Amino acid sequence: MTHYRHLLCSVWSRLPTELLREIILCLGSTSTRAACKLRLVSRNFNVWVLPLLFQSVTFTTPDDVTRFAATLLPKRKVHIPAMKSTLHTLPRPLSSYTINSLAFVVHTRLPSVEIGLASVAPAFTQVKNLVVTARNLSSNAHWIRHHPIRPRHIMVVHFGFPHMFNYREPIFESVTHMYTSVLAGLRGSSVADLPCLTHLAVHTRGGISSSAALGVANQIAKTLGALPRLEHFVLVLGDPPADESKLEEWKEMLGSCMDDERFSLLPYFRELRREWQDIVEGRENVWDRALAWRSLEYETSAQKLSYLAALVNGQCPVAPALQKKPQQPEWEIDLVQRIDYSPYDGDPAERGEFADLLV
Repeated sequence: MTHYRHLLCSVWSRLPTELLREIILCLGSTSTRAACKLRLVSRNFNVWVLPLLFQSVTFTTPDDVTRFAATLLPKRKVHIPAMKSTLHTLPRPLSSYTINSLAFVVHTRLPSVEIGLASVAPAFTQVKNLVVTARNLSSNAHWIRHHPIRPRHIMVVHFGFPHMFNYREPIFESVTHMYTSVLAGLRGSSVADLPCLTHLAVHTRGGISSSAALGVANQIAKTLGALPRLEHFVLVLGDPPADESKLEEWKEMLGSCMDDERFSLLPYFRELRREWQDIVEGRENVWDRALAWRSLEYETSAQKLSYLAALVNGQCPVAPALQKKPQQPEWEIDLVQRIDYSPYDGDPAERGEFADLLV
């Protein structure tokens, strides 16, 4: 056995670096656990394996950002050039990371979060799927503008207060799929300013007053007219109607929208963490479910509607991987202000009127 070990070590030491790297990457890609163990073997292994661990990243607390930045950035400076080979291994270029999905839902507003993310911003240039709170989008706009971060699929959520944001920001230039609750933004911007948008899902509450629902319907009709390239518009009702009479009222008020083949009414809402998990794993999304719902019979029983709403709202057993951690703030897309929310006085998005927002 000892002879074979020596032989293996001898062969391993003669392999070119490129082949060693491919072997380590194949081993690390078998599981997250294996990748974490390989990180501890050597500095070079750590540099090679890190991208495998950061294909999908979620930030929900300031500590998440701090640990992420500390992992990617150099650990120490080299003060003695002659000892560089033993003390220091150059970190992998930030732009070479292939982070495909990013969830940025940090509810605490701290300068350290913005500084930490700005220091590793090039690592996010490959992001294709993004879920972000409107407040994070506004407070981090200064460093986001300076890097080619162009997601294709974006979900804008809220926390505590319906923050407005500018739809003309560069981050929206390549967005094709968007899930939001706001059609209009700052400085007269709107979803009509997104040049590549083909799929739009908008959230509102099914139990709002008839006058408010009529206002929502008018906004949707206007949006459909302003987006000729749009392929699919889904209106998601956050709280499903208690009976079919309310659903029929919605259909009546949506009138011309219901006649548009691009429009779908989805009378139930799926918890956002599960929605995000489906996007990351390439499973059925809100537009797929809207098409499936539309394929059902036009008339559905109240019992079936109630059962389906309960199912997708998580009132049935949920896989452990999709359950939220204890005391973790919920991801919200509703535009209702929390009772215990303390507004940030310096945020211009919290001043002014929200007459053009969905309710």
